[in-house]
Amino acid sequence: MNKQLAAMATLVATVAGAVALASTSSGATKAPRTIAIVRGSNGYYDDVLTGAKAASAALGDQLRVETADDPETQISVIKSLIKKHVDAIAVDPTDHPKALKPVLAQAQAAGIAALSFSGSIQGSSVSVINEGAAAYTNALLKALAAEMGGKGAYMVVACRPANAIVHTWLNTIESTPGQYPQMQRIGVVYGDDSGNSQETARFTHLIKTHQGLRGLIALCPTEAYIVPQAISKAGKVGQVFAAGDGQNCPPVDPQLATYVRQGTEELVCEGVPTKLGYATAWAADYLAGGHTFRPGKYDVGGPVGTVHYFAPNKELRVGRPLTITRANLDKYTA
Repeated sequence: MNKQLAAMATLVATVAGAVALASTSSGATKAPRTIAIVRGSNGYYDDVLTGAKAASAALGDQLRVETADDPETQISVIKSLIKKHVDAIAVDPTDHPKALKPVLAQAQAAGIAALSFSGSIQGSSVSVINEGAAAYTNALLKALAAEMGGKGAYMVVACRPANAIVHTWLNTIESTPGQYPQMQRIGVVYGDDSGNSQETARFTHLIKTHQGLRGLIALCPTEAYIVPQAISKAGKVGQVFAAGDGQNCPPVDPQLATYVRQGTEELVCEGVPTKLGYATAWAADYLAGGHTFRPGKYDVGGPVGTVHYFAPNKELRVGRPLTITRANLDKYTA
């Protein structure tokens, strides 16, 4: 069975088995809490919301969903939720975490649990993420090493502009000691996040003219599309390889799946959005109940199971990155 469909089936079963009032560990019932999710408008959040709905139903909570993409709208929505005295607010900071920090502090001052998901906001109660930066960048490097046979020169491809997590990934790669002694990182190049023909042509020229280059790591979603196209246009399929940001999959985007089948790229997915949504709603309920997180393992239940809390970064990490190769691609396409 397709892994995504299996996860969805588990979520449906979880919802079907939920009751209006959830039992506490003492066997008593708790009053339903109102958990607010501030989501973006693209399709990724539909899967996150599926998981959040399942967790809320299992916990006996009420889920309130608001859509806001830009920081100004998010701030306005959060202020409105504070006035409504919801029990918890979870928001995806995307590329503007600093802008949201003051309004989340207002929520906490009002006795509302404030947390983030998918990305981190300094000062929030907890950040629910798929995995730490080191695990993600290590997975990208490992994927590229597998394609390159563990030797040769490679470049890291970042982008301008880039959100905070891309900068974190870049810094992590640059500060990581060499795990593959026969592989040499020879520089960082920047895309412009446009995805247009000019960007493709620029990387095609780079690949053609840099004779020693054997690999590229694409940290940004747009460049994960551009780099394999450039490898093909340069006539270097089988000679130059790529490892790219597969974003939140499965399922794998059909166009990216084509590059994997061609052998021009392997992908690293940050994690399963439904599981992230489930863990976010669970964490929001946990915090709203007056609990605090301590370092260690927590049993979230449902399709997620055990998660780990890392106190230094206030991160609740849901799962490990998933690498998509030609060998396993069919399991993760829609």
